[in-house]
Amino acid sequence: MANDWLELRQHAETGIETIKAHFEGHAFDPHWHDSYLVGITLSGTQQFHCRRERHRSQPGDAFLLEPGEIHDGDAPVEGGFTYLTFYLDEHWLTRTLQGLYNSTPGSYTLHFAQTLTREPQLVRAIGDTFASLHNDEMKIVQQSTMDNL
Repeated sequence: MANDWLELRQHAETGIETIKAHFEGHAFDPHWHDSYLVGITLSGTQQFHCRRERHRSQPGDAFLLEPGEIHDGDAPVEGGFTYLTFYLDEHWLTRTLQGLYNSTPGSYTLHFAQTLTREPQLVRAIGDTFASLHNDEMKIVQQSTMDNL
C-alpha cells in the first residue's frame, strides 16, 4: 500500500537485522524465519497467526517467535500498525550465552513460553537493544543492551 514503509539495517559486527516498519491492510503472507524474531508493536493493532492462534498485538506488546514458526501479518484497523523487530541467529545466540555464563548446558534450545507479552522489563530490553543497534550507538552501549536482553 502507499502508506507502507520499512527501515532495514544490518549490524556490521553481529549481522543482526533490525527493522522498523509500518503496514496498512495486508502486511505479509505466511512465512517463517531461520532466526529468533523479537519485537514490539509501537502503534495500531498488529494481527497475526502463529502457533495455531490468532494474536492481536497492541502498542507496548512484545512479540516473540522461534525459528521455523510460521506467521503472517495484517492490520485489521484503520491506520495500520508500526513495529520494530530484530532477528537473533540461533548459533550467534548460543555463542553469546556461553560467553555470558561460566557454564551452559552442552545442548539446549531457547523456547518462548508465550508469543505475546507485556512484561515491562522485557519490552524495555527489546526497545533498548533495537535502538542501540539500529542507531549504531557506541559499541559498549550495544554490548550492554544485548547482554541485558
